[in-house]
Amino acid sequence: MDKKANIAHLLSVLDEMSPGGFAIALHIRSAAPAFLFQTFPIKWVDYYSQHGLVLKDPAMRWAFDHSGTIRWRDLTDDDPYGVMQQAKRHGLSYGFTHSIRVEKSRSVSGFARGDRDYLDIEIDEIGKKLHELHAATDQLTALSEADADALKQMSIRMTHT
Repeated sequence: MDKKANIAHLLSVLDEMSPGGFAIALHIRSAAPAFLFQTFPIKWVDYYSQHGLVLKDPAMRWAFDHSGTIRWRDLTDDDPYGVMQQAKRHGLSYGFTHSIRVEKSRSVSGFARGDRDYLDIEIDEIGKKLHELHAATDQLTALSEADADALKQMSIRMTHT
C-alpha cells in the first residue's frame, strides 16, 4: 500500500472507531499543523471556533505539556471555562486526547463518542493508528486532489498548510 493510500486507510479506521468524531492535528510546528483532519459535528467545530475554545480547552493545554493519552473525564477539575461541559452539550460526552512528540514534531488529537467511555483496548488501538499516521505524514507536504476528494467522501474534513 502506498503512503497516501495508507493515510486514507488509517483515517477510515479511526473514523469507524470514533462515532462522535475526531480532530487530528499532525506535525504542529510554529503553532500550525501540517495537516488537520476532522469529523466532529460541524456545529461543535463552529461553536468551538467562534468561542475561541482552543485557548481555554484543558485537553489542548494537557496535549502540549505531555505525550500520551488522557481521558476527558480526568480533565474536569482543570476546566475553569467548562469546555468539557460544552462538549457534552454537543453530544461529545466521552472522549480522550492523545499527544505524540517525536523530536521537534508534535501531533495532537481528540476522539469522542456520546454513548459510553472508550475501553482501554480501544484507546490503545487508536493510539497505535495515530503513531502510524504521524509517521506516514512525516515529510509529506500535501495530499493530491483525488486523495482530498476521497476523504470528503468519507466526511473527513481536511486542511493543510
